[in-house]
Amino acid sequence: MVHEEAIDSVITLKRNEAIGQFDLFAGFEDQEPQASLSTEIPDLPEWEKKDKLAFERDMLGLYVSDHPLQGLEGVLSQHAEQSITSILGEDGPHDGAIVTIAGMITSLSRRIAKASGNAYARAEIEDLGASIEVMFFGQVYGPIASVLAEDLIVVVKGRLQRRDDGAVTLNCMELSVPDLSESTNGPLVITMPTYKATEAVVTDLRDVLTTHRGNSEVRLHLQGDSKVEVMGLPVHLRVNPTPSLFGDLKVLLGPTCLDT
Repeated sequence: MVHEEAIDSVITLKRNEAIGQFDLFAGFEDQEPQASLSTEIPDLPEWEKKDKLAFERDMLGLYVSDHPLQGLEGVLSQHAEQSITSILGEDGPHDGAIVTIAGMITSLSRRIAKASGNAYARAEIEDLGASIEVMFFGQVYGPIASVLAEDLIVVVKGRLQRRDDGAVTLNCMELSVPDLSESTNGPLVITMPTYKATEAVVTDLRDVLTTHRGNSEVRLHLQGDSKVEVMGLPVHLRVNPTPSLFGDLKVLLGPTCLDT
């Protein structure tokens, strides 16, 4: 790691300074930089979007550069009765209400109840606005135990529990995994300015689409100064519209390239 090398490069110097061994002329501008303080920054490739977002979540507790659900608004709204933000609000559904949410499992812990010895799980499920704790108990948990995983996009129907301390949780009654190809409710529309449509960019775009091959039609909108040219891409460039695809497209063409 670069930061570790940088730290190591000054340890000896700082140790010597601490015992009184230092260069009296170190502060003069014409002093040659010390080789021990030189750290070469390697030319490393950019992280994959999913890795970068995972690091952001682990280090900062939130996503900064993007959101893994960006581009999936259609499939979330199709399956969820309401957003998690509206559920958590004071004027949200009452204690005991049955609600259906859709989002991504951002954390998952599996446990054994001390009293009964039964297995259960606790998950944090997040949509584009907020997150909520979801509990999986008993007969509900057993059949889906092997399905549950972090970063999985799910639809959960459950009973809302509002505690006296203000905490809101959801006890799962049913869980399903949505078909992400429904996310666009039609063709995937990619918008690109005409000046970006160089041979190199078009080649990279084709590579991205073939990497995420699927059954969803792709349409390319070439945005000119005064008109938009719409192109339907061939069948062999159909895609599986997943968060990974959306991330690759945004890296290549910019954050506003998707018409969602």
